[in-house]
Amino acid sequence: MVLDVVLLLRRCLCLLVWRPAVAWAAALLSCLWGMHFAQAQPATAGSPWVAAPASPVASPALPGATTVPTPPAAPLAAQPPSAQAGSANAARLAAVLRLFVRPQGHLLIVGGGETPVSVQQRFVALAGAENARIAVFPMASSKSDEEALEVARDFSRLGAFAQVVDIRPGEANSAAVVQMLEGFTGFWFSGGDQSRLSTLLVGTRALQTIETRYVAGAVVGGTSAGASVMSRLMLTGKWRAPRNSDEEEQVNIARGMKELAPGFGLFRGAIVDQHFMHRARYNRLISAVLDHPQLIGVGIDEETALLVRPDGLWEVLGNYYVKLFDARRAQIVDDDGPMAKAADIRMHVLPEGGLFDPQRRRVTFQETHIP
Repeated sequence: MVLDVVLLLRRCLCLLVWRPAVAWAAALLSCLWGMHFAQAQPATAGSPWVAAPASPVASPALPGATTVPTPPAAPLAAQPPSAQAGSANAARLAAVLRLFVRPQGHLLIVGGGETPVSVQQRFVALAGAENARIAVFPMASSKSDEEALEVARDFSRLGAFAQVVDIRPGEANSAAVVQMLEGFTGFWFSGGDQSRLSTLLVGTRALQTIETRYVAGAVVGGTSAGASVMSRLMLTGKWRAPRNSDEEEQVNIARGMKELAPGFGLFRGAIVDQHFMHRARYNRLISAVLDHPQLIGVGIDEETALLVRPDGLWEVLGNYYVKLFDARRAQIVDDDGPMAKAADIRMHVLPEGGLFDPQRRRVTFQETHIP
């Protein structure tokens, strides 16, 4: 296993030198799956693990990207021990793979409220325009599917094929759900409670399939709860229990006060908060950034969106602002006091058309560059 990882890393480095991004991403995924199935499949003739039939539903082509097919797999409970070990190895290798592969798809993250038509149009265009096939997920809400149905109708009016896909508890690892998800070029998560999405999908084959499609070029979006869940760590909206009476009365910025939970991990290097201006969430996002200064805090106003592009840039769409809090080079005092202490945190205020380069820490307003 160690030797396999070393060989994979060597191949990654070679690919980084001379292959275009899409080509080496596809090659890496093929290598990953090849190693997984080589370990999981017995070599005996006539075994059900040899030459498994391909999925009858082909993944539609994604605009401007190479489609990486997902190999068929039996449910985990039905797999022999060697196959289950191979699945665990594949998950570990997938974590290594993420360090090298830049996704060819887009993330479109909306801060809640009414999603502007221009933002919906951009989502449909990125999903393939008249060839777009969009899944709208309602699972963040426990009330009804009305919002998801309305969003699906909006996408349909813009020329896409859209349908509501309600994944029930216990279905996220089923082969039928995986096969169905492979047929979409866009994935949209409606609002509600982001913890419901996290509990249902994190660590499942359904989310792995969505991520594979995103790496290959699909667009993934969401609003409100569907925005918060995009990062690896997400704000749940809950506070930890106060340790003393001073903290109980405190409404200011404080370290360790905000509860975080695992998110989808598609939006790398960031932590998202939504309804930002409308609900005055500056303090809770800054608190989370001080707890995790390696992550850029992204506060998105209602009727506003952040587009995370495959070239690495973040682009603002919609009617209001995206505020960014960058503490990667800040001075943070780590003491036992209840109040946070920090210096040199960068804040950026970006309206529609604003661009941010998280690697170079540069902001662009139209043709004005701010280093």
